[in-house]
This record gives sequence, structure tokens and C-alpha cells, in this order.
Amino acid sequence: MSRPRLRAAIAALTALLLTGCGAAVTDARTAGSPAAGFPVVDDNCGVTTTYQAPPTRAVTLTSNATELLLELGVERSMVGTAYLKNRPIGERYAQAYASVPVLAPGQPSLEQLLAAEPDFVYSGYPDGFSESNGHTRARLAELGIDTHLNPESCREGRSGFEDLFGEMTRIGAIFGVPERAGRSVDALRTRLDAVAERLGTVEPVDVFVYNSGTDAPRTAGGRALLTDMIERAGGRNVFADLDQRWGEVSWEQVARRAPDVVLIYDYLDPSVESKIATLRATPAIAGLPALTRPFPTVPLSEAQPGPRSVDAVERLARELHPDRFR
Repeated sequence: MSRPRLRAAIAALTALLLTGCGAAVTDARTAGSPAAGFPVVDDNCGVTTTYQAPPTRAVTLTSNATELLLELGVERSMVGTAYLKNRPIGERYAQAYASVPVLAPGQPSLEQLLAAEPDFVYSGYPDGFSESNGHTRARLAELGIDTHLNPESCREGRSGFEDLFGEMTRIGAIFGVPERAGRSVDALRTRLDAVAERLGTVEPVDVFVYNSGTDAPRTAGGRALLTDMIERAGGRNVFADLDQRWGEVSWEQVARRAPDVVLIYDYLDPSVESKIATLRATPAIAGLPALTRPFPTVPLSEAQPGPRSVDAVERLARELHPDRFR
């Protein structure tokens, strides 16, 4: 896609003349002979895309998508990121992340997104393809821009680390770095295996995940990657039978399931401290011993499927079973 044509599209959008911005934008990557290892066909959440060559102007719209691309070492093919919302990038990705423009602290507008002239837009969660901001997958397809959504968002049933590793392999193929993806997956598997070896046949600790809510708590269900994370750390999600990624339960249900530990899901606002205060001020669970114990936390950037999800397993395993890591 030539830059003058894209700038014309942006100007038209800004003037709210979307219907006048012309026909579908030509993708230059479809011309000529395929690159080595291509074409790659990506059947993703109902959208099938054929890549004749790796993307060269990628934009990521969620932190886990950003960190996955940085894990694969393709920052030179990235022209923008968004939606970190004051959360810190993973320490090992900080240097590479500094080389990529930040389009917006939250979700960018369609005009901000198009100004980066992307050929590929990747989101780890559905809200990245925002109807309110205009950059849905359908609209971007009309403009000749390829998209990819982490398949946890459209998967039926439970998500786990094998799904994450499959996603890393898939994105590695799309960007023409399958060997790098394979090395990353092998290294992450090795770290999970090391945790499992330390834990051995330890008795699982019952864990309640507190996301938010005062009248009724929101928690992680059985479909969330977080349930697999808890299990690999030597725990048991007391709401693993909830057939959702995230759902609402009652405080009375929490009390009846009597968790040993409350794990705080931290996305900065509301703060961890305010969530702990809410828990301790809720009469229905006032007698739970878990409220007198330390509250482990997992940040959003680790709970969403991404390479740093393994970091959370390692840390949580040490917090749930410190005796196994002395």
C-alpha cells in the first residue's frame, strides 16, 4: 500500500467521509514470488488470511500481543503499540519496546492506527478490535490491512499453555521466524517443567481469584488461562467449574468453597490495596482464614496469554509452596 494513498484514506476518515476513501487498499506483499516458508495460511477466529511474506509494519493493540512479538524478536517489523495503560512492559522486553512507537496509552482511534500505515494489526483480546474506535477486523480488511486475534478469545472450552505455545508457533510462521518461535516455546516449556519437578506430588492449595466487584465478585472460570496457571503452580481454582473465562459469582459461594488463598487480579485501577479492603469489609466472607494470609497478585499482562504467563506460574508456585523452593 503506497503511503500517499494511505494518507488520503486517513484524511477522508478524519473528514468523516469513510465511504469516499476509495476501494480496498492494495497490499504490496501479495505481488511477486512468495518468500521462503510462504505462503502461510492463518485460519483465525473465523477470518482466513494468506500471507505471501512476513508483515513489515505491524501494530499490536494489547500488552500480551506486544510482548509476544518482542519475544519473537520482530520489533524491527513493528510500527506501533497501544493499550499498555501505565502497566510496565516486561523487563526483558524493555529495550526492544523502547524502539517501537506508542500510538496511544489506551486504544487508538482509527485515524491514529492508520497514521502508522500498518500492514498487520494484532490484538490479544477482542476489545483491541474496537467497534467504538472504528478499527474492527472487518473495517481493517476493507482497507487492505491483515489482522490476527489471540484465539483464546474465540475458543470453545478451556485455554491452557499448550494453546499459548500454539499461538507463538503460529505467529512465528506468519513473521517468518519459526526457528525463533520454536526456541522460545522450548525455553518456556523447560521452565514449566522445572516448576512441576519442584512441586512433585504436592497437595493443591484452594485458590479464589478476585478480579473486582463489591456486591458480587468477578472471578476467573475454567476457560481462563489463569486456571491452568494456578494448577501448574500447585493450586486449584475453586471456580474452575464455571464454564467461562471470567464470570460473576456470589460472596456466599466464595464462603462455601472456603479457599485457602485469595489471588488478586491486578490491573492497577482499582488498586490491589482497595481490593483487599473490599474483601475484608465483606461480611459474607469475614470468617475466611484466607483473609488473614498474604494475598498473591497476578498482573493483567501475565494473566492474559503471553510469554510472561510463565513468570506468574513460577512466582505463584513459590508463594503457594515456599517449602518446595528453599
